Amino acid sequence: MMHRHPANVARHDERTVGDRVADDITKSMGSWRFIIAQAVFTAAWIVVNTVHGWGLMWDSYPYVLLNLVYSFQAGFTGPILLLSQNRQAEHDRLRAEHDYGVNEEALAWSRAIGARLDVQIPQAVSPDVP
Repeated sequence: MMHRHPANVARHDERTVGDRVADDITKSMGSWRFIIAQAVFTAAWIVVNTVHGWGLMWDSYPYVLLNLVYSFQAGFTGPILLLSQNRQAEHDRLRAEHDYGVNEEALAWSRAIGARLDVQIPQAVSPDVP
């Protein structure tokens, strides 16, 4: 899909592969689905590694490996979120600049119309007409 607004063109149509990956990761990590999945994963990890009868223990309490996994995830999540936020800030800046240009053009048109009306109908704007 091609976008017409300059900010949307820059945000969607001209994205690099890295931009798409950062946006997709940000979209998924900022969802309830991810939070619930991570909570279920953590609970399952603790249960499997706490119950000794299953013989599957690979990370006993205090779950150092789980801590390492989440530290690794956080180490990459922060920069990826910042990449996506920087792109969003650029998008907002482009949109504001475009909107400012549109507003300036509308103001110029309004002033031109007002000047033409002043010339064409001078008595309509003069308060002392009987």
